[in-house]
Amino acid sequence: MKNMRNLIRYPAVFVLLAASALAQSEDLNELLDRAGRHMYVQKYEEAILTLQKALKIDPNNFEALQYIGTAHSAVGNLKLARTHFERAYAIDSSGAEINNNLGVSYSTDGNREKAIEFFLKAVKIDSGSAIFNANLGMEYLKIGRTMGALSYLHKANFIKPKQPEILFSIGNSYAASSRIDSAEFYYERSAEAGGAAAELYYFLGRIKDKLKKTKDAEASYKTALKLQSNYPDCIRSLGILYITEGRYTEAAVQFENALATDSSFSGNWIGLGTAYALEGRSKKADSIFNGLYAVDSSLAFQMMRMIREERRRQKEKAKD
Repeated sequence: MKNMRNLIRYPAVFVLLAASALAQSEDLNELLDRAGRHMYVQKYEEAILTLQKALKIDPNNFEALQYIGTAHSAVGNLKLARTHFERAYAIDSSGAEINNNLGVSYSTDGNREKAIEFFLKAVKIDSGSAIFNANLGMEYLKIGRTMGALSYLHKANFIKPKQPEILFSIGNSYAASSRIDSAEFYYERSAEAGGAAAELYYFLGRIKDKLKKTKDAEASYKTALKLQSNYPDCIRSLGILYITEGRYTEAAVQFENALATDSSFSGNWIGLGTAYALEGRSKKADSIFNGLYAVDSSLAFQMMRMIREERRRQKEKAKD
């Protein structure tokens, strides 16, 4: 973390006249240094208390305002973080870091337009920062501007290669624009770079599934579930994969697990009823069909269509 010390030089002619102010400034510097040490080891609550003392000495100290905003953001006090960032910005808006921090604040709050506004300012001030380019690219991706996203994300990757989150975001951008092969490439690069998020392996599994690489898709889904066992979307996707592979008992287990996580989602019941029917457990399948029909007849008919389509597909597969 960069030195937070406020480096002030006092001309010798002012030493006597400004003795009390100098002592106060030294106290402020000590507090800023202490807060910096707290933040370096992620003791954000202690940093906040220390920075509050610093701001009592100098309410308009730019560094104290920016870093207390960062500390509040780290512990989830988003409104307080924004307040301090805005106060710092009012004092000096020329720094890339304060613009980026405000961008992050607005992004967390879901205000994409304001987030992009400040991320653009940060990149304009410091175009060589991987973080600032990546933040802007990720924000563009959130509003569906994939070409804009890719431009900044690729630049971030060029500046600082092998960053899992940046590579993952590039993969997401390609997936969103239906460039499946490119999405697969960057998801794999993200995993190779140390990416260990369940979401990464789930998305990689979906891409492998679309590319008909069934064994690889299954492996990716299982890795995602090792990282996050109660991942509903991944459980369902693996269950559907098992159905398309004719592995109906394994599919039933997956949908049973999915229902243990979320019993309100109709897709889990449709998947389980389909697996039971294809497995030959007719009574259980009929029970689920009747339950779905009582809630919404269209759900029951979805289950029947899924069963018919799978039986037809398996017959065609057997002919081949």
